[in-house]
Amino acid sequence: MSRPEVSVSLQVVLADDEPLVRAGLAGILETDDAVRVVAQASSGQEALDAVRAHRPHVVLLDVRMGTMNGLEALAEIRRTAGALPCLMVTTFGEDEYVAEAIRLGADGFVLKSGDPRELLLAVHAAASGGAYFSPAVSRRLLQTGLGTRFIAQQDARERFERLTQREQDVLALMGDGLANGEIAARLHLAEGTVKVHVTSILRTTGARNRVEAALIAAHARTPR
Repeated sequence: MSRPEVSVSLQVVLADDEPLVRAGLAGILETDDAVRVVAQASSGQEALDAVRAHRPHVVLLDVRMGTMNGLEALAEIRRTAGALPCLMVTTFGEDEYVAEAIRLGADGFVLKSGDPRELLLAVHAAASGGAYFSPAVSRRLLQTGLGTRFIAQQDARERFERLTQREQDVLALMGDGLANGEIAARLHLAEGTVKVHVTSILRTTGARNRVEAALIAAHARTPR
């Protein structure tokens, strides 16, 4: 299934097995008039049911839940709904879960204890075709080396330096969570040109998707 077109109301399915956390996340999302939480779920299975019922623009999945966790739900969404944007909600100390979510094709990660604005930034980025990492999650991936595990164990700076200057500019903005249209506006390019650059970036760096490309960008911009 292709990514749905974002309407005036950006529809979100939210899954977390802790009622207070779920209510808090929903409250943050609904401070944005452009976002509407169409369903709340307490398990991965409930999230899958809600996805089928509502066909949302974005799904927010807690990494660890009871009956069916967020990773199992993500795997099933990728199998049945293809590129539907999925963001993982995580906490510190869940590095291996984050690593598995990257492998399964998550579109980003939001830290539960992070700035509430990050949640809204992540939802908008994912809905428009981008990828988003809470800065603390990105730093953690870099510090533990988990991020490099998914780019064939090669140094990200070397891969970054294989790109043309324009491709590096595009990749840097991909790393900031911008979608193709936003990158085009920022760099004064046609969106079709950005798509060509993105295809070349993925091919040249070996990244399998935008999330892995964002990790390369994060590594490349980290001080030696």
